[in-house]
Amino acid sequence: MNNELEFSLKAAQKEFREEPMKDFYHNKFAGWPSRLRVKKVLEELGEVRNKRVLDIGCEAGFISFKILDKKPSELYSIDIVEEALNEFKEKLKKRNYKVKIVIKKAFLQKMPFKNGFFDSAVCTEVIEHAPEIEKGFKEMARVLKGGGKLVLTFPNEKLRKKVYWIAKLFGINTDVEKDVTLFDYNPKDLIKKLREDFIIKKFYRLPFFFPITHFIVCEKK
Repeated sequence: MNNELEFSLKAAQKEFREEPMKDFYHNKFAGWPSRLRVKKVLEELGEVRNKRVLDIGCEAGFISFKILDKKPSELYSIDIVEEALNEFKEKLKKRNYKVKIVIKKAFLQKMPFKNGFFDSAVCTEVIEHAPEIEKGFKEMARVLKGGGKLVLTFPNEKLRKKVYWIAKLFGINTDVEKDVTLFDYNPKDLIKKLREDFIIKKFYRLPFFFPITHFIVCEKK
């Protein structure tokens, strides 16, 4: 593991231990933007019946469970934080899904899957922690089938920083963000990189009145 990946692993571990996404998802008020994002991710993912889906950066499985409710034929979920994956597995034991579920520890820059293996993939609020993003995008393209869909989200960090104090009022440890949000990617730069392997179908921001989340929906060439 190179130094950049090792640093991103430590940042991801710190975030999970001190500011897990479930704190946002389940917070009645501060979690509204996160729940809106998840709702839109699922809408953009669309129909997944009889499809093999990949959740990149699944953490403890919040979005993976939402995808499972849409009844894919197979779901593969990856993350780099062992504790998060263990929590996900424990939650799965209490449910009875009739589909194939595979949970793996893996970096998005080098995923342990065959070429053209997936019909669709989601990668939401992950790349701001990820170095070598060009490798990550190439890997996403490699593991998707031609015509496969990628739903990608990442924060509009300059704007999001302005409301961290509000989330803090509701008990969410946003102080850790300065240590775990490693990159503030420019959407135009990312779209340019993605266009090497993807057709950009949509780009927009949410919520419309305070756009703190970037959405890119792509199709593998």
